[in-house]
Amino acid sequence: MDLSELAKKNIPIGSLTSPKKGQHRIRAVVFDTYGTVCEIYGPFKRRFEQLALDKVVACDAGAMAIAWRGAYVVSSFTQAVTQSEFRPLVESQRANLVKVLEAHFPAPVTEQEVDDIVATWDRLDAWPDAVEGLQKLKELAVIAPLSNGNFIDMVNTARYTGLPWDLILGSSVSRCYKPHPDIYLKSIEALNMQPQDVCMVAAHQSDLAYAASFGMQTAFVRRPDEFGGIVKPENPEPGADYINAAEIHVEGDWTYVADNFIDLAEQIKCSAPE
Repeated sequence: MDLSELAKKNIPIGSLTSPKKGQHRIRAVVFDTYGTVCEIYGPFKRRFEQLALDKVVACDAGAMAIAWRGAYVVSSFTQAVTQSEFRPLVESQRANLVKVLEAHFPAPVTEQEVDDIVATWDRLDAWPDAVEGLQKLKELAVIAPLSNGNFIDMVNTARYTGLPWDLILGSSVSRCYKPHPDIYLKSIEALNMQPQDVCMVAAHQSDLAYAASFGMQTAFVRRPDEFGGIVKPENPEPGADYINAAEIHVEGDWTYVADNFIDLAEQIKCSAPE
């Protein structure tokens, strides 16, 4: 299945672009969460390493972490572009994990162990700047996740990491996953705001491209360690797959480009219209 071709056929995309910095006051800042606010690779890798120690076997825990993360991206993307029935994200995460274990892990794993590993999604680490940066951004605007994570996923992650959200938007509001337009537009509608009032923050520029196409402000925040150091090159090889590589080079006309949330908060504060 060529997901990019399915997306072109099945996902309507707007024709607008992100407003320029300072053109509109930002009333809300919304965030991709998995990879942008919270680290996935490190917690996954550590959990698989612990499983291997418990089972007294060897495994490539880093490869398993990347495989499980990649399977999540593909399954949520597939739901959006095929517009299939919405299912709780944890169900997909569990099914994906079972396949990863079957393919990469050399020992049997119990159902209870699978459930415990799936719960790693609720115990992700916030990036070092995330909590402080969100607090600073919260002084300037409403802040919320606009994530594929469901309500309970975002609540559990926030309680574990101390993320100071004002409310939770995203997949449970829209009953669909990225990049379906409803996940952006229904979240904006829930805020009773206009697209130009809301800034979408992500470390993944495809996410920003969809947000920009509906007229949202956009902020690209680099997370170079997102995949344990694997980085997408500045000049990508045509046709190559970089789904498992961190993006550090700017690929669009985003409203903001920042190295972390603290940097972003300062930029937004300094660029606010009089």
